Amino acid sequence: MAMNRKRNRPEDWEDIKPSPVIHIRELPEHTLEIDLQRAFEVYGRIRDITMLPTKCQALLEFHDISSAEAVIMRSAEEVVTVANRRVKVNFSTSKRIMQRTSASASDNSVDGPVASAENNILLLTIYNPQYPITVDVINQITSRHGRVLRIVIFRKSGVQAMVEFQTIDEAKTAKRHLNGADIYSGCCTLKVEYARPSRLSVSKNDQDTWDFENPMPSSGAGGSVLDGRNQNNASLLGGYPRFDSGRNTIANIYGMPSGAVGITAAGTQVMNAMGVPGASVTAGGMPIQVEHAPNLYHGSNTSVLMVYNLDLTRMNCDRLFNILCLFGNVWRIKFLRTKEGSAMVQMGDSASVDRAIPSLAGLTLFGNRLQASLSTRQQVLLDVPQPFDLPDSSSSFKDYTGSRENRYINPEMALKNRIYPASRTLHFWNCPPNFSATDMRHVFVNNGAVPPEQFLAFSKGGEKSSSGLVEWNNRGDALDGLVLCNHTVVPYPEGRFPFMMKLSFSASSIRERNLVVGSDPMALGSINNQHLAASAVVMAGQPGIAKVSVN
Repeated sequence: MAMNRKRNRPEDWEDIKPSPVIHIRELPEHTLEIDLQRAFEVYGRIRDITMLPTKCQALLEFHDISSAEAVIMRSAEEVVTVANRRVKVNFSTSKRIMQRTSASASDNSVDGPVASAENNILLLTIYNPQYPITVDVINQITSRHGRVLRIVIFRKSGVQAMVEFQTIDEAKTAKRHLNGADIYSGCCTLKVEYARPSRLSVSKNDQDTWDFENPMPSSGAGGSVLDGRNQNNASLLGGYPRFDSGRNTIANIYGMPSGAVGITAAGTQVMNAMGVPGASVTAGGMPIQVEHAPNLYHGSNTSVLMVYNLDLTRMNCDRLFNILCLFGNVWRIKFLRTKEGSAMVQMGDSASVDRAIPSLAGLTLFGNRLQASLSTRQQVLLDVPQPFDLPDSSSSFKDYTGSRENRYINPEMALKNRIYPASRTLHFWNCPPNFSATDMRHVFVNNGAVPPEQFLAFSKGGEKSSSGLVEWNNRGDALDGLVLCNHTVVPYPEGRFPFMMKLSFSASSIRERNLVVGSDPMALGSINNQHLAASAVVMAGQPGIAKVSVN
């Protein structure tokens, strides 16, 4: 009887001969190729990675066997982790990562196992496709990483798609960020490989094939399947659209270009039907007229913007992220070596750029008047292999595509955001329970910011976290504080984990509410409970509000 090559027991793994290919098991769900790239590139140059998403496993091939041996030796001495979770590694029985493609009716695919080679065309295999996969869906998840030229979808055995990018670098970037991801939550999982063809052949534009360089008529009587589609990019981890065409999930994930949706200080969900500064909104049950942003902006067709006149002695990628995340998802940030004080930013979609540019125009950050404009040269921002160091020793380039600090990742998160023009008042949330004015002062001082002049807590007994408002005498200090302190990790010795404080601009003003001094330990004077209760209804719709001075 022939020996079974499958090794399902740990004692069988020990007799595998060394190979440049390692087998990684027990990966966290939704592990992407880029996660493995970052975890294992310290051991040596990586030639290829194959994800096995349905098994939570992967194969990773190094350029030389010594790099693989270093990983195995390290795993024998200490824990190897991916995304903060322990994984198991051993040599693979394979000496090379081979790719098997399925034949199709056209010349776009070739049967048989072949060694994987970098190419500008990717093969996407979609596992568990519970929802329709069309050219539009594939274009939405791939076009953020580069210019897509052609797409071909095969449905012969399962669902596969080939995507042709303009360059190999764009395909490499897309593969790293898509390989192992879900198109929709819990299904439509992607396995991404390099394809063999040098060019895709497209004869018609329909839901299965599309040539973006050739605007040929579509085969259907209703016109192009891409005509009139929502221009926002799809989210890999969003829910499948279940709303009407004007408010589908794909639009909500990155924030609605036609309406800003969020939560008031009172916790009441509201929608600004205009979606731009100048619309009349409500907060705490009272109408507020939001001031118009300067320099009327007329929209864009790109997701990349330029930000100028940044103070490099105080700015870095994370601090620029802290302000831009208010307007949409932030994918990548790159400071320019040749243009000091300038940065290029790729947002989640063009609608986010449309919100960010007029919101940044005319703001003064660390004494410098900011300027923002569309990028005229790039539609996407590629990875930077050799970034330089900024004055604070941080990297000039950072990728935020997997960051949990992005606030528009799915419809539920997007609905919690409310976009206001910069003001002297900030809304804070996700702080430890019973967070005091003294605690807040320490956060800002420790981060080099001017401490706020006023503090207002929305407190209720038994709450698991704290939220409220902080206010300065001028808008500049508030903006500096947001950039320096947004996403600050706040220790919480009484709990298992620390809190990460989050900030955004508020349309409400503590001074204008004329609240009495509260019973907080930092409060000055006594409290009138009846007056406080009445004020609580007007301001936040909940009892227990306290205003204190933190001078």
